[in-house]
Amino acid sequence: MKIFCERVKQLLREKKLTQAELSSISGVTAPSLCRYLSGETEPRIDVVRNLARALGVSETYLLGSDEERSDVDEKEELKQMVARNRHILTKKDKSEIIALLYGEDDD
Repeated sequence: MKIFCERVKQLLREKKLTQAELSSISGVTAPSLCRYLSGETEPRIDVVRNLARALGVSETYLLGSDEERSDVDEKEELKQMVARNRHILTKKDKSEIIALLYGEDDD
């Protein structure tokens, strides 16, 4: 899991994110994230998935695949994030997100 820790830390630096911000974005608690990044514990696959999505890379990249890092398309990732959280979004939130995604200007 050493490579997992290294890659997450590298992505944090590249994206200028703090561990607290990654925790908030990914839904992984800050104490758990700290334990994963220190190598104290290994993350479950659902945690790896959440972190990969939050960092915009593939799960296999985080887990050490030799494949070249493939950044996930930001619009596609945003669509997936909205779909996962649709039950907590208001109609107004959804309309604003759609406008951002598709460049619609409702002003």
